[in-house]
Amino acid sequence: MSINVPGVPPSRKTPGITFNVVLGGPGSSSGSATKTLMLLGNMIGTAITGASPALSVAAGTATVATPVFVASDSDAQALFGAGSELHRMALAVFAQYPDASLYACPVADAGGTAASGVITFATTASAAYTVRLKLCGQTIDVPVASAATATVIAAAVADAINDANTLPFTAQNSTGAVTITAKQTGPRGSVIVVDAYFVPAGSTLETRITTGSTSSGAGTTAAWSSTSTLGGEITLTNGATQDSFANALAAINPTRYDRLVCACIDATNADLVVAELNAQAGPTVQLLEQAIMATSAIYGDAVTLATGRNASRLQVAWHHASVLPPPDVAAQVAAARLAGDAYAGGSLVGEASDPAANLDGVNLATVPMQRLPADRPTGTEIENALNNGLAVIGTSALRPGYGALVRSVTSRSTASGVPNYAVIDTAYVTVCDYAADDLRSYLATELAGAKLGADDASGNPVTRAPNVTTPSAIRSLIFGRLKTYESDAILRDVSLNDALLVVEADGTTPGRVNCEIPCEPITALHQVAGNVRQLASL
Repeated sequence: MSINVPGVPPSRKTPGITFNVVLGGPGSSSGSATKTLMLLGNMIGTAITGASPALSVAAGTATVATPVFVASDSDAQALFGAGSELHRMALAVFAQYPDASLYACPVADAGGTAASGVITFATTASAAYTVRLKLCGQTIDVPVASAATATVIAAAVADAINDANTLPFTAQNSTGAVTITAKQTGPRGSVIVVDAYFVPAGSTLETRITTGSTSSGAGTTAAWSSTSTLGGEITLTNGATQDSFANALAAINPTRYDRLVCACIDATNADLVVAELNAQAGPTVQLLEQAIMATSAIYGDAVTLATGRNASRLQVAWHHASVLPPPDVAAQVAAARLAGDAYAGGSLVGEASDPAANLDGVNLATVPMQRLPADRPTGTEIENALNNGLAVIGTSALRPGYGALVRSVTSRSTASGVPNYAVIDTAYVTVCDYAADDLRSYLATELAGAKLGADDASGNPVTRAPNVTTPSAIRSLIFGRLKTYESDAILRDVSLNDALLVVEADGTTPGRVNCEIPCEPITALHQVAGNVRQLASL
């Protein structure tokens, strides 16, 4: 058998053990190291100020396109600015994985237009009531006294928004009109959901404020304007000028980060991420990484995003009309994949401790389900989404009202234009990467200083001189290591696939051995099907 190892040309002279991870077999079918997370998103580069009411959000101290270690929530706030994309992403990671080894590399804000929206209050209050704000998973109650004017009400609402400094926007009041503006510029601000209600004094009844004039029942009215919609939600609008992840991606080289969490929701930046993942995974680079991004788009647009990438190393989480911004969702999904869901009340382990972990239904600590049942995916939509490379957020069976990852799938769903699910589960990628990393480390130790001898026609070593190895001896080392993975429930059918394990001396490059190593990841138990059949009584 002649083995071709793409990316390792015969002309290569640099010594080393280089494995090309080839993903995607038939459609049917260094573990102890700390796993790292790298966040890519915007920081607040310039302080944000306002006069009505007085407002000041300090700029982060980090440097654009420069990787930095993030030790804690407070560290993230200081580095990136309160409520910035990177601050909120860090909060989402630590909520799921408090011990995460977390890094971030700020992406330069493109300096375009920040998305915004307006809620306008009119008429003096004739009785006391509450304005209830439900913003990015937070509920904020603003008490309103009888005889409060529209300007006073709006000022109190704006103050309450600004006081919640982890929110991704700020607020300013002008004679009853509260303008809410995203802290970062660009299109991602246009999917940020805003929501507000009137609650009568002494009551639990909520009246949702809409884009039409909504009565408080106590004199005041309110309405949203200059906004957009996503599903049944009201969002900010008109964020413009897309940023580019190119410089940040270049800056994180040549360090390996096991999981890249990307704030981007657009195809252009997603393609940059995929190109980086593929380049890093090359056999002469061997920095095996995976990336996670999220989208809250409608089903058709989400499918287009995933199938357009069709990448084994990219996961696209789908949470339509999410009340949390997509970067928050992506960050928590990535953390859940590594850590499992112990901090969300569950019992599932993550990929950091078990490369083949079954992540079906892994609970997300702070990702709420959609407000409206109509915005939640149906069973048919979930099945179709999984078939099209979308990792769907569904309802947690453990914590009603919160989300769980239905199944941890990659964005790859086709090969040569036809459906192919050989790399449907992210565990397949994780297991193969684990095997490549561990075999590389193991063989580097076992073969240190070795000389290459020959095997005879029967495949046995010609000589057993000290420190001399042969293709068959290397094959034995690899096979033994694969059996270890099998005993650890990482691989399966190692002996059955023995014939596929080939190690041979290169015919043209002296001192080089080529390997073909079968790696069949153990599959998660996804389904149990059967019939409960009544038998006739005698």
